[in-house]
Amino acid sequence: MKKIDVPLKNALKEFLEPYGFKKVRGRYPYFVKVINDEIIEVITFRNLIGMGYLTIGGLATVYGREIDFSMSPRYNGDWIDLYDGGVYECLKAENGGQLDIPEPHYPLIEPDIAEEDFQQAIELAVNTVRDVLVPAFARVTDLPSCVSFYRQFSGSELTLSPEIKDNEEGLLNFLVYEDVEKYQEEEMITWEKENKEILERMKLGLVRYTQEDYENDKAERLEYAKEQIRLFTEQRNSPEVLAEIEYRKNLNIKRLKEQKVI
Repeated sequence: MKKIDVPLKNALKEFLEPYGFKKVRGRYPYFVKVINDEIIEVITFRNLIGMGYLTIGGLATVYGREIDFSMSPRYNGDWIDLYDGGVYECLKAENGGQLDIPEPHYPLIEPDIAEEDFQQAIELAVNTVRDVLVPAFARVTDLPSCVSFYRQFSGSELTLSPEIKDNEEGLLNFLVYEDVEKYQEEEMITWEKENKEILERMKLGLVRYTQEDYENDKAERLEYAKEQIRLFTEQRNSPEVLAEIEYRKNLNIKRLKEQKVI
């Protein structure tokens, strides 16, 4: 069986270091870039047992879940989940179906890959990072652009929970939106955008919705948006929110310093 992890790790390290990514000390192949001591960009790969090695990426902040690079990418998969195809499709839709980069395949390097195909597979994995993940991450320069990134690529990360400690990146809402009106405006823009996207997918035959299905889904998403606005309104000035933000920030900065990332 071909030894894949070391050559792939070395190729990613060589490519990513000029972009400011650092290899985390430890057994797992995490390449990390920290922006303003708040935003954490990660590129790594997973060994999908029996299938091969898949290069993936993720975004987090010190205000989200506990960052732990001593865990494998598999167990951090709840946030390191930006598979190339999903990001690519979002970017393609944003550009009216056109993109100046080749459509990528999932950069899966199979365990029984032939020797003559191995180097090409490594290059495909690196090129997908170059053409898809790095440009997507380049949009994130501060917390407002981080929230915009989540809204485009992984909106569920920003979900507000009735239990403040259950939030993933939802606490970012309280740091970015100055008042209820602005948050409400963004929630409704997102709702309307999703309506248009679903109608377009129905038109192209990509979603098997009847008009009744669409209206039911639309109503459910509106109720969800209203619930999110209610939670934002109730929680935004609570001492519990402020305490949780401070606790997470201190914990994760300590973690990043211990792992020599900052």
